Amino acid sequence: MKLTQSTNLHYAWVIVIICAAILASAGFAFYPFGILLKPITESFGWGRGSLSAALSLATVVGGVLGILSGRLSDRFGPRPIVIIGGLLSGIAFLLLPQISALWHVFLILGILMGIGGAFCIIPVMPLIPRWFTKRRGIAMGIAMSGFGIGGIIAPPLTQWLISTYDWQWSCRILGLITLVIIIPVAQFLKPSPQQVGLKPYGEDELTEDKQSQSSAMGGLSLTHAIRTRGFWLFGLIQTCALFCPATVMIHIVAHATDIGIPAVTAATILSFVAGFAIIGRLAIGFISDRIGGKLLLTVCLTLITLALIWLLFAKEIWMFYLFAAAFGLANGGFTTLFPVVSAELFGLVSLGVIIGGLAIFATLGEALGAPVSGAIFDITGSYRIAFLICIGACTVAVILSLVLLRHEGITGMVRE
Repeated sequence: MKLTQSTNLHYAWVIVIICAAILASAGFAFYPFGILLKPITESFGWGRGSLSAALSLATVVGGVLGILSGRLSDRFGPRPIVIIGGLLSGIAFLLLPQISALWHVFLILGILMGIGGAFCIIPVMPLIPRWFTKRRGIAMGIAMSGFGIGGIIAPPLTQWLISTYDWQWSCRILGLITLVIIIPVAQFLKPSPQQVGLKPYGEDELTEDKQSQSSAMGGLSLTHAIRTRGFWLFGLIQTCALFCPATVMIHIVAHATDIGIPAVTAATILSFVAGFAIIGRLAIGFISDRIGGKLLLTVCLTLITLALIWLLFAKEIWMFYLFAAAFGLANGGFTTLFPVVSAELFGLVSLGVIIGGLAIFATLGEALGAPVSGAIFDITGSYRIAFLICIGACTVAVILSLVLLRHEGITGMVRE
């Protein structure tokens, strides 16, 4: 089906809003687990490491299926894949109140939520680079801000629902929100401007023939991409860097309440992280349009490292808010740069499956962060060692990002 540009609004900006709405729903699915960690473990007498391991299984499943999700999206378009992901994520939340054993959590959160996450998030990541030749960074920043909007609303909403009702009803309501948002808005997803007869935003003419479509979608295949040094460098950066957000998002509220901060106040720390992440995504997206993504990658990783050092000494709520502001800005910028830098390194033709391949590296860091930190707490009664490990991992990511700066990207690679 072809679209026309009879109005001043390019359909690329519609895609941005749709992606933001889908990622906002993903934020609703991700951020509440930092609030739910304590109530669920206290209800059943489980350790924080055990429940965190179930959440990490979701990350592993999502990472393993990232390539499949990306390939299916490249082949069939993102709409059917995102719809399946939304259904599975919503059903997982609705089933969670029925758990009575730890293996139920692994099945519902680890398997269903993992598949749902991979099928919701991976297909939308390549869309912005494909729909934009100009203002790609700011468009990606706006789209990725949806995740932060979900993160602003979900923690206080979840804590209010737990305080007013219980954690079971919180899960039911979050499941319904997921279903109501993702499935309707996914109907309007389009895989690329070329496939509906448009040029990407920033080009004036319509694309009518297959040859021009092919030239607009140049780049490397996954097979060629994995032969480059940039793929492995960027993948290792993902592994090291994403150990840290996984730890912070799942354990920061529990850590804050452990040192005496009230639960409702502690929940707002996550909202602060999400709110400043929106600012980071927009700012980094805007700047990346002018100077590229790789240098900004180093800047964001350095700020994350400094924020984690500050967290070691945080005892008062204002110190946690300052941490949340710095960490949110940098981590929001980092997530925005993931597809931007991927497009710079590898082009657009197979970007979905390449992002899926890189997601395996990200999965390793995310899968280790939460359970390792939870296990450290179960053994020592403190998160201090876990935070020190985060600082070390992020420092390695900074060093690797400096090496990546010297990589030429797609212009220096062997093309398909």
